[in-house]
Amino acid sequence: MISWIQRTFQQHFKWLFLILLGVVIVSFVFITNASSGLGSAAQGKLPPRPFLDLDLSKAEDQRRLASDGQLSVYLRYNPGRDIPEAQLSQYSLRRYATLHLADRIGLPQPSDTQLVEHIRTLRAFAGPDAKFEAKRYADFTDSLRTNPRLTEADASRVIAEDARIAAYEKLLAGPGYVLPGDVNEILARRDTVWSLAIATVDGSAFAPRIDTTDLVLKPWFEANPRRYEIPPRVSVATLRVSAVALADTVTFTEVELRAAYTANPSRYPATPAEPVKTDPTTGEDLNAAAAYAAARPLVEADLRKQRAEKAALDSAADLAVQILERGIKPAALPAFLTSFKNVTLVETGPVGTDSIPDELGGNAASKLAAEALRLSADRPYSNPVPIPGGAAILVWRESIPGRTPAFEEVRARVTTDYITSEKRRLFNEAGQKLRASTAASTATGQPFTDAVAAAATAAGLKVTVKTPAPFAISGEFPADVDYNALQILNTLTKGKLSEFLPTGETAGELVYALDQKLPVIDVSSPAYASVRDDLAENISQSSAMALVSEFVEAELAKTAPVVE
Repeated sequence: MISWIQRTFQQHFKWLFLILLGVVIVSFVFITNASSGLGSAAQGKLPPRPFLDLDLSKAEDQRRLASDGQLSVYLRYNPGRDIPEAQLSQYSLRRYATLHLADRIGLPQPSDTQLVEHIRTLRAFAGPDAKFEAKRYADFTDSLRTNPRLTEADASRVIAEDARIAAYEKLLAGPGYVLPGDVNEILARRDTVWSLAIATVDGSAFAPRIDTTDLVLKPWFEANPRRYEIPPRVSVATLRVSAVALADTVTFTEVELRAAYTANPSRYPATPAEPVKTDPTTGEDLNAAAAYAAARPLVEADLRKQRAEKAALDSAADLAVQILERGIKPAALPAFLTSFKNVTLVETGPVGTDSIPDELGGNAASKLAAEALRLSADRPYSNPVPIPGGAAILVWRESIPGRTPAFEEVRARVTTDYITSEKRRLFNEAGQKLRASTAASTATGQPFTDAVAAAATAAGLKVTVKTPAPFAISGEFPADVDYNALQILNTLTKGKLSEFLPTGETAGELVYALDQKLPVIDVSSPAYASVRDDLAENISQSSAMALVSEFVEAELAKTAPVVE
């Protein structure tokens, strides 16, 4: 089977290469989680920490556990987001333990047929319809040929191990036991046909009177001091290298200009549409040259600016090296800089997470605050950082500790925050009263539309009622049914009104169930069998995972540090 995989690995695309490379690199991050037993190997020589036939104190075993687990997660689940560190750690330990248990009972290696079946179940190779796509698999295998961190042999091994793990989990969990009531509940929730009326509440004109005297604001401020804490800052000067002054020194070839244009043609204005002209021999777009010629001045300006900014950053790096090598103190900078062109020393002021001067990039330069906060009298110079128009080195002047300001300093902010909070609270109260009044009216037989309109008028609110086409969760949702309405379906029955659902600062919804048609459940139908089998599989997998997790915890406990 391995030879079959290797032959297949020598075909098709490369777009997954970057994704997979990133996945493997990130895999090493989670091994620093001390609670999982995978402590950092960079902290010196650690006492042995046996786990089955591994030693978790050794960097080599940590890397193997981490990289195999990360690749397995990617292949089996293809997560669209980062997996929390602790979950990755536990998954890798549980995966390794499952292989150990499979060895213990002598579970055979998967056959070629079983491997093919397993590969077809991997989510990394599934398309939008959740079905296996050969092209995705071919792309993945082809990317391994140029991947410096993951070999074809390693990928083949992990896939084969995961197929064996799946077989062991199936043996361990058994068939799974499902109560008919559980299947009926899922089918009822999935196939019930709903007819809804959705009232959208518009409170944009909601303007209650709000007391903003100090008698109200001061207690609010005292109850929420952390909202107004001023974080630590560092007062800095900046050694600035101008990119504009270096622009004339930048050089590039026509090939580089054309490559910059080709890489991002949408950045530049398109030329007027012309009849498409192509070379009959090569198929080349003959209008491309004209489009490039029209955009060339902008392309040149962009490329010159980019390279000048890079040159400024390189010059700042060279300057930083000379400052450190010569041991230049901040007080001696003015004299030292007299021999440097295009470098200026500017007193800039406080820099912190909440305050970055616009001249240094403002909110767009959030990483710059971290550089500033690392400065001190013992470390007076930062690493070179990009700033608008060039690059800079931050120079420490003073560390300003964080503090809680007096009420008078932040009264304007407190007033704004209090008004916003109170308006939101009062609007929600108005929405709840609207709901209560509407529910009372519908209980007497008044149509929902009339009831909510009358209640809104009395409350000074504006409502718009829509009645989407009937739908079921298992079918296609009407475009005008939003997520909030779907979330509360399990709390509704025919003739029942939802709670008031805030959807913004001054916006909300009420959902009324006009009708609810429950499905007829046929225990002999394919739909019933499918839900029953899926539920049984999920329950059995959860049981197997729980059993292996208990085994992992018991093994880790054998060598856990003793806490006195």
